[in-house]
Amino acid sequence: MFLFCSNLAFNPRPRKPFPRALLAAACSALVLAGAAQASAPLRQASVNGFWQPPSGGRIEIAPCGDALCGHIRDDGIDGGQPAHTGHLLLKRLRYEGGLTWADGLIHNPRDRRTYRAKLRLLSGNQLKLTGCAWIFCGSQVWTRIE
Repeated sequence: MFLFCSNLAFNPRPRKPFPRALLAAACSALVLAGAAQASAPLRQASVNGFWQPPSGGRIEIAPCGDALCGHIRDDGIDGGQPAHTGHLLLKRLRYEGGLTWADGLIHNPRDRRTYRAKLRLLSGNQLKLTGCAWIFCGSQVWTRIE
C-alpha cells in the first residue's frame, strides 16, 4: 500500500492533475484503516474467562487492578470438597504485547511455592502458561472452557 501511495504522490507526469493534499489524505486514510484492521484481533483477544489445565479443574482469569489474576474455581479433585477452591493462583500479570502477559507470579498450593509466571495466548482457545524458578521453567497449555 505504501508503494502504491508513494508512486502516485511522486509521479512526475500524472495523466490528470490531482491535488497532492487530496492524495495525501486518501493515502493516510488507507494506512489508518489498515492499521485499525490489523490491531483489531489484538484488542479482541482476551485471556479473561475460564480455562482448564491438563490435570483438569477450572481456573478463572480476570482483571484485578491494572493486571490479571487467576483463581482456582475447581481443582478437579473427585469426591468431597475441593481442597484449593478460591485460591489465588496467578497474580500481577501485565500485558507486554504480542498476546503475552508477563512479570507475574504463580503460587502452587500443593508445594506452597511461588514462581515467576508468563501467559501467552496461542489461539482463541489455547493459552500457554510458563512458570520459572531461577533458570528452570515448565509450561502447560490450558484450554478455554465455554
